[in-house]
Amino acid sequence: MSENADLEKRALEALLAYRKALAKVEALEKEEASAHQALDEWRSRVEKSTSDAASSIAKSNLVEAGQNAISRLHDIRVAMSEATAELKSAFTTLVAFDDALGYLPIPEGTDANMEDADGSSKE
Repeated sequence: MSENADLEKRALEALLAYRKALAKVEALEKEEASAHQALDEWRSRVEKSTSDAASSIAKSNLVEAGQNAISRLHDIRVAMSEATAELKSAFTTLVAFDDALGYLPIPEGTDANMEDADGSSKE
């Protein structure tokens, strides 16, 4: 019985790690969408500036803004790749506990239908 209790405790820890990894991926997805939108807006400004007689300072600022937008998107995608690997690993661990126990324990005081992984309540 104590072996099962130990497995349950470790499964709960794995579940919490999975929820944390999932919340991180979801947050990065939102960040990526925002960064992608900023890059699209930058492209529009570039298209507009090529038809305008913009000053060299304005064009320089535009180039710098583009470099920053691309760098931010790249950094987010690298973080997303790492976070996705963590999520996959956490999922694999959960599957192993599910196989070992035949079920996944639900943390006490938690209704799986009431909270998302990020802690926000469902309606």
